[in-house]
Amino acid sequence: MSEKRVRKSPAASIQSEVNKRKKSEWIESAWPVFKAERFEMAGALFDCEANAELTKQEVKQKLDAYLHPKEDKNVNSTD
Repeated sequence: MSEKRVRKSPAASIQSEVNKRKKSEWIESAWPVFKAERFEMAGALFDCEANAELTKQEVKQKLDAYLHPKEDKNVNSTD
C-alpha cells in the first residue's frame, strides 16, 4: 500500500513566513486587520515575547480567546 503524502508547496511555506509579524506590529495593525482596538490586541498578546514572530492565524486565535473567554464554572459554588 502506498501512503499519500500531502506536501505544502514552496510558495505556501514562503507565504506563511511572510505573514509573520512581531507583537508590536500586530498591536499597531489591530484595527485594519482585525477591527480590534490596540489595547485589546495588547491584552491578547500579553504572554508573547516582544520579538516573537506570530502568524495571523495565531494572533486571531489569541484575540478570539481574549475577547470571548470560555465561562468556567466554579466547582466550589453553592449556587
